[in-house]
Amino acid sequence: MSETLKICYFGTYEKDYSRNIIFIQALRDINVEVIEINEEVKEKNAKSYGSLKGLIRLFFRFFYAYFKLLFKLVFLKDIRNIFIGYPSHLDVIFFYPILKIKRQKIFFNPLVSLYDTFILDRKLFSKSSPAAKIIFFIDWLAFRLSDIIFIDTETHKIYLSQLFSIDKNKFEVIPVGAVDEFYKNIFVEKKPVFTVLYVGKYIPLHSVETIIEAADFLKDSDILFKMVGTGQDYQKALKIVNDKNIGNIEFIEWLDRESLLFEIKASHVVLGIFKKEGKALRVVPNKVYDAIAAESVVVTERSPAILEFFKEGEEIFLVEPENPKDLAEKILWIKDNYDTAKNMAVKGKKRFLHVASKKAIGEKIKKTLIERNYG
Repeated sequence: MSETLKICYFGTYEKDYSRNIIFIQALRDINVEVIEINEEVKEKNAKSYGSLKGLIRLFFRFFYAYFKLLFKLVFLKDIRNIFIGYPSHLDVIFFYPILKIKRQKIFFNPLVSLYDTFILDRKLFSKSSPAAKIIFFIDWLAFRLSDIIFIDTETHKIYLSQLFSIDKNKFEVIPVGAVDEFYKNIFVEKKPVFTVLYVGKYIPLHSVETIIEAADFLKDSDILFKMVGTGQDYQKALKIVNDKNIGNIEFIEWLDRESLLFEIKASHVVLGIFKKEGKALRVVPNKVYDAIAAESVVVTERSPAILEFFKEGEEIFLVEPENPKDLAEKILWIKDNYDTAKNMAVKGKKRFLHVASKKAIGEKIKKTLIERNYG
């Protein structure tokens, strides 16, 4: 292998998505030369995906992006390793023939299965629908055509290997990690009211009903729940809060990354995910890593995935999935023992730096390429 490893991060991947940012920065930080070739295709208004006009517009945007990417790929020389980033499943399929002709290796960084996310988790289509069958085939083919698939946990790797009948040795586990902003060693004074923070897109994976019911258990205490974001179950969450007249929850629809970091630092507890089944048991999402990197006290569900990286009761607080009473009691314990909780948060960040920092991620990717002789 040459002293300077070169890779091309390629495709229609989302440039501002954490998984892509972290992979690129992590590799550059360990002196891997990264060339980016990107033609992002992202519809600003998600509702347009449901209209014929929106789908036609999206089709032409992909057509134009693929034309430009194909031209750049043809003239790309002296780089053997092609990383295709999140969420570019179709990129793998479309560019596979030319990549094989050029004898370039496909390293796919999908983070998730489209079928698992949209069909099994979010239930946007029934499993028997034509759309579900097409999405399953796109996943299966993209995974099968890739030389290496970078996935986030060992639990997730085993599940996807079985679901799509893909050799598990094709997968490499690289944790999600956190972007630079959350590493900042800055002091932010805690809010005067004990504050529990939720950040997210209100997807089923998060089980926001569990959080709301925990807040309801604690509505007569001096604990404030702050919920930042919007998404699939947002209106449902608002209705539950209004119907039950829960007064200790505050909703904020959007914050920029700097303001979000402030909220994380200023809050006493940051919440993760709480879904009882499915994908929630197999992943550790960005927001959990972000909060741990910011040295926050984190509470999330007990799952095989989180236990791959962090020790319960030493580095992180865990509760039973979809158990609002357990969550409420854990929050009360943390409030009454906050110095102990803060010491755990310090240990959590130390563990994070060891297993999921940019340096740890970059070195593991590079080690994978060396061991598989992809230099």
